[in-house]
Amino acid sequence: METAAASESVVFFLNCFVTLLSILDPFGAAATFLALTPSDTNEQRLFKARRAVKVTALVLLIFMVTGRALFEMFGVSLHALMAAGGLILVLLALKMVEGRPLTEPETDDPLEPSSMAIVPMAIPMLAGPGAVTAVIVFAERAYTWTDYALLTAAILLATFLTRLILLNSQSLARRLGITGLRIAVRLMGLILLAMGIEFIFSAVDGYFFLPVAEGEDI
Repeated sequence: METAAASESVVFFLNCFVTLLSILDPFGAAATFLALTPSDTNEQRLFKARRAVKVTALVLLIFMVTGRALFEMFGVSLHALMAAGGLILVLLALKMVEGRPLTEPETDDPLEPSSMAIVPMAIPMLAGPGAVTAVIVFAERAYTWTDYALLTAAILLATFLTRLILLNSQSLARRLGITGLRIAVRLMGLILLAMGIEFIFSAVDGYFFLPVAEGEDI
């Protein structure tokens, strides 16, 4: 019994982590980050990368805690949320597989040089609709404090790895090259596509079949 529970916890953590890492798309973010900071010094890039990831982690953690209340306030069911989240992930994944940008960069604020770390890097490129929706969906699947702890750990680990890749974006670009970065982005897109479809299938199964299995009226 304990072994089964531990196995389910590991699967839950891996699902959260892999999905979030794929949505954050650190390799694609690294290429975008370099494009947005062409004239920055190495110190300026490091500062902006750290700031972007801190804001991203904070936004995701906030939605993990408040997402349920927000959607209950608007009367949105879990299954509808999962279906919508899966659709968003599928659309993002198709863009990644096709090599299209996930979002259009917004103009940086000339009065605050580090503002691009928040907009557009943190929001909406990293903590965008896909990442926020995935966090809320996983939070709905968390039934125990252990699940919430695992989801928190997945968020922190995914953003930490994204931080490492952003901090080493220059050396990574030199080693992998443009072709290598594009391959990495497409591979993450395929993973994300599978996760999005799984979300949709789970939503359909829960909405149409679970009530029957539990002996409830539809």
